[in-house]
Amino acid sequence: MPQKGFSAIVNKLHIHAMRSTASREVQAGQSDAQFFHVYRRAPSGELMLIERKLSFDSAFEYCVIFSALH
Repeated sequence: MPQKGFSAIVNKLHIHAMRSTASREVQAGQSDAQFFHVYRRAPSGELMLIERKLSFDSAFEYCVIFSALH
């Protein structure tokens, strides 16, 4: 069963809170997050990982700057 975690959409980019377990990375709540993945939705509808940031603020800033440049 997939685990629900914190996510936010900023300028069409998706930020997901993540944490590491012994065997893989899983979604986490915002307060439990160790890092944040930034995804872009591909034309096929799949989310493609484009960046990994250590804080929500840096992920949010990346999304704002990315949208301004593209």
